[in-house]
Amino acid sequence: MCGTNMVLRRDAIMEVGGMCEFNIAEDFLTSLFIHSKGWKSVYVPEVLAEGLAPEDFISYYKQQFRWARGSLEVIFKFNPIFNRGLTFSQKLQYLASASYYLSGVIIVLNMLLPLVFFFTGAVPLLISGMTIALIFIPYIYLVMYVLQRSSNFTYSFSALAFSMSSFVIQIKALFAVLIGQKSSFSVTSKKKLTGNFIHLNWLHIAYITLGVIGIGYSIYTSGFTSSLMNNVTWFGLSIIVMIPFIRASLPEKAPETKKINIFIEENVPVSNIS
Repeated sequence: MCGTNMVLRRDAIMEVGGMCEFNIAEDFLTSLFIHSKGWKSVYVPEVLAEGLAPEDFISYYKQQFRWARGSLEVIFKFNPIFNRGLTFSQKLQYLASASYYLSGVIIVLNMLLPLVFFFTGAVPLLISGMTIALIFIPYIYLVMYVLQRSSNFTYSFSALAFSMSSFVIQIKALFAVLIGQKSSFSVTSKKKLTGNFIHLNWLHIAYITLGVIGIGYSIYTSGFTSSLMNNVTWFGLSIIVMIPFIRASLPEKAPETKKINIFIEENVPVSNIS
């Protein structure tokens, strides 16, 4: 259940006690309960209604945290694997949807590898750069192709950047679930909000700063090596991915206004001036 633009049978929602009120991803968890009671859902592949997406950084941030917090709680408190009322396919789908928000942990681990090398010189694999290229390049192209096919070739770099850079939101949501921190429901603003939200990206900025310092330290201690260049490249790709996310948190510049000088000739009726 996506929360909006859907039709529910009254009997189905009443059988599970109405809409869930103890999870901030109430639509997702309510649909899990409905499916576990044997009800079926149907997807209509037609555009019958259109919804609104967040128009500013803070609204996007709050929405993603709400989705991550609610979905991760499903894994730890209402794990679909142990729900006897769901079919195997439904268990797999619910688990895949909820566990997506664990990807932030993997992204952080991958980002930390260059930093570990810069300051310690430790490498996870002793292998030639050409061998890595032969394995990694086909892999990354295959991943991007699958993403494009699954999105009808509408997946953009901005979508990739926001998805990966949201690791900080997902980590924050994971800790909130693990420590049992209560989170209130926040309705996504329907109007564009303005302001400076760079403070929400302090972790991204700290990572970039630490990486730049680490590169200098690595050059000073070990000089220019092939391992250094590989890790600098990986670090550089991480920065490129973060840039759209960081820029979105900055205050927008007010549009420039052009001054128009109007010269009115004496004794000319105003109606004749255009």
